[in-house]
Amino acid sequence: MTGTLLPLAVTLDADGGACVAGLDRDGRWIRPEPVTAEQVGPEGPYAFFQPVRIGLGPSTEPDARPEDRAVIAPPRPAGPALDPATRERLLKDTADATVDKAFAGERSAGLVPAEVSRIYGRRSTGGRSFLRLEFTDASGAQHDWIVRDARLVRAFPAPLEGPLPDLAGPCFLSIGLTKPNGRFPGRFRGCHPLVVGVLSERGDVSAFGAARP
Repeated sequence: MTGTLLPLAVTLDADGGACVAGLDRDGRWIRPEPVTAEQVGPEGPYAFFQPVRIGLGPSTEPDARPEDRAVIAPPRPAGPALDPATRERLLKDTADATVDKAFAGERSAGLVPAEVSRIYGRRSTGGRSFLRLEFTDASGAQHDWIVRDARLVRAFPAPLEGPLPDLAGPCFLSIGLTKPNGRFPGRFRGCHPLVVGVLSERGDVSAFGAARP
């Protein structure tokens, strides 16, 4: 089935893995698979707020999440990027108030308004460096998750330690769950939570003040 997808999550990791999640015309979250690093690059078809036409079918993966779809026809541009006013309306209409509501039921992708306290680099116990984001949702719950927004990963490559300057304040965050790996039982159903997009109506990850919830 061919339809339109509006990406609100475009990710990249240090190993070259990539992921996309977005909304279809009915406002449902969709995660096309597979996605390559080239497809989320500067010349690739996937970009925040930039609609694409794409052929999708049911996922055949044994560990598929509810939003996962198999790509059966490659993504192609489907018109201009959303203008700031449309972005603002979409973000406010789509967002759930809290992380728990965004991941309610079996959902693995969502959007929340957030107050970001800092984005920083930190080494894991295994010695790898990860970009992380501390934020508070509307319930007052505090979170500290790895951030995979492709723009930030490219702008601040590993190894990186300490906070990034001038990247704090209110914004919207696209959040997602990895597929289950058995290492994170409990709250997120065996999945690892990630920040997969840092959004404002201007589409600029440094423009947090533009998207005050």
